[in-house]
Amino acid sequence: MPRLFTVALVLSLLLNAFFVAGFVFRGWIAPLPFEQRMPPAPPPPGQRPSALEIVAGDLNLDSRQRQALRGVFEQHAQLRRERSREMQKVREQIVAEYRRSPLDQARLAPLIDRMGDLRADQQKETVRVLAQMEAQLDPEQRVKMHQILVDRLLSSPWSRQPGAPPPPRPSQ
Repeated sequence: MPRLFTVALVLSLLLNAFFVAGFVFRGWIAPLPFEQRMPPAPPPPGQRPSALEIVAGDLNLDSRQRQALRGVFEQHAQLRRERSREMQKVREQIVAEYRRSPLDQARLAPLIDRMGDLRADQQKETVRVLAQMEAQLDPEQRVKMHQILVDRLLSSPWSRQPGAPPPPRPSQ
């Protein structure tokens, strides 16, 4: 009987040792399967890339094209930062008005109009820079750029009917 008890104890000890070794291997040595396939983390909220940067990245510009557009990109980034700061100021003013009771439509309406004007100006500036970028592209890249712009617009949540599923993402 003591021999059977010893064998059972040894088997139990081995089973527990393999169980603990599996946890150690899984947790500290081998990455989990979903960690191997995860895309890179999105940039922090303050460093979100502009539509221009996304399109330029998708077009795989060569070094000559990037060099030709460097000044345009830098100027666009500076204007975008300035406009974003101005939009943040208007947003803060709108929030201050929302905190007041009762809501004063006469004070809110011009702020909302100003925010809309700033957003429209930002979109117009982006289109202006996209036109400059298009002049540097080869014919194949131009076709791809236009397709990217159409796909981005169609995948926007504002362009779909309520309840409609999003369109499939274009393959890269």
